[in-house]
Amino acid sequence: MRNFTTMKIFLVVIQLLIGISLYAQNGDLKVEIERIILHDTDISLEDTPGFIIGIVDQDSTYYVEFGSKEKNKTQRLDASDIFETGSISKVFTSSLVSILAENGSITYDSKINDYLPIESQNPRMDEVSILDLIQHTSGLPVRPYFFGAKEKDPQNPYGYYEKEDLLNFYTNFIPKTSGEFNYAHTDYGLLEIILERATGTPFDKLMEQFIIKPLGLKNTFVFFKERKKDVITQGYDRAGREVEPWSFASFGASEGVKASAADLMKFMKVNIGLIDHPYTETFAQNHKKEVDTNFNESIKTGRGWQIIDQRKRYDIITHNGKTNGHNVFMAFIKETGTGVIVLSNSNIGTRDLGFLVLRMINFNWKRS
Repeated sequence: MRNFTTMKIFLVVIQLLIGISLYAQNGDLKVEIERIILHDTDISLEDTPGFIIGIVDQDSTYYVEFGSKEKNKTQRLDASDIFETGSISKVFTSSLVSILAENGSITYDSKINDYLPIESQNPRMDEVSILDLIQHTSGLPVRPYFFGAKEKDPQNPYGYYEKEDLLNFYTNFIPKTSGEFNYAHTDYGLLEIILERATGTPFDKLMEQFIIKPLGLKNTFVFFKERKKDVITQGYDRAGREVEPWSFASFGASEGVKASAADLMKFMKVNIGLIDHPYTETFAQNHKKEVDTNFNESIKTGRGWQIIDQRKRYDIITHNGKTNGHNVFMAFIKETGTGVIVLSNSNIGTRDLGFLVLRMINFNWKRS
């Protein structure tokens, strides 16, 4: 039985590799990625029907796609297909904050109570700043207590939790600790409200004005009123069932950004400094190691991004995100001008494939 299962997985992987389409014609890269998938991962089309890898190596950009856009169909994914990015939304939001801080619309050391209505302010949180929200050191929980009480559809967790609900929670919240790292979606949910109040502009319009248009992102947006399956790449849950995209009554700054591989690649290139853009310097402050995390002693947090301290090697700047049906990964090394994104149409995703590919292009490929 075990041999049969192993053979089945092997055949699935072989089918996967036969379907590879490398947009950039580079046989060496294709061969190396095949080796990684065959020998270092247990990726199966049964778990993840399709995914696309974007790779930048200095002045070269490659896209490699696997599997199919929909389960049991043959249409391929491409770099313009739109995915839910989940928590990668946070690095878009922290990037927006860095721009607003630079133009004087907001300051990092401002206290969050100062931006909230008097009736929503929490005196127990008087010392908590905008930077605390960005770095997850506010003391707020991952999600508000009793978050599920507003849930009408378990497949759409943020669709009915209003901003007023979040403010009511915040007003009565009693912090247990502050100043210590605790990864929390609540931080960015609250940050969304604060940015709107500071500028008088809805969050999606801020993103469009300061991130999407200036970077020329053609397939990136935050909200839509309906759950439009025809806009977003079909996603699949852990059981392989089709799921609808999320909608948001709040928490868009934490989980709500949708983007294509091509747009994420452009965003990443600006962060690395491979595209001549005025935002590169602005974004650079977000990449500094500022706070220890409780993930791992080698993982620090910057402003939105997580930084893996490789000690004698260059730091890896990264973030990942997932929703009910999508899983997205992004990581780059500024000093070598390299980066990898992976977008999959499955909640399970591709596990550590992104890091393996990043390691390969830095140590085992052109630089070997």
